[in-house]
Amino acid sequence: MKDLSREVSMLCPVCGNDQFESLDEHYPDPSEAPDSALLKCSDCGATYTKEELFQENSEKIELAVEEMKEEVLQEVEKELKKALRQHRTIRKARTELSV
Repeated sequence: MKDLSREVSMLCPVCGNDQFESLDEHYPDPSEAPDSALLKCSDCGATYTKEELFQENSEKIELAVEEMKEEVLQEVEKELKKALRQHRTIRKARTELSV
C-alpha cells in the first residue's frame, strides 16, 4: 500500500505565518514538544501553546483528515480487488492441478 501520510502546516491565527519556534529549551523542534509547550510565531511574535495552535487550525486539520479518508478508502478497495484476483488465480490453479 502506498504511503498515505500527510503533513498539515499550522498557521498563526494573527498573521498566517507557518513558522514557529519552541520557547521550551527541552523541545527545540515544535513538532516534538508536548501540547502545553509555548510556541512563538517567527513573524509577529504571538505565542500559543501547541494545543491552542491545534485548536486554531482545527478546520484545516479536519479538511486534511476528510481528504485522507477518501484516499484511504480508495486504496483499500484497490488492494482488496487485487487480493481477490490473486485468490481466484490460485484457486483456479489448484482446481486445474487436481483434475
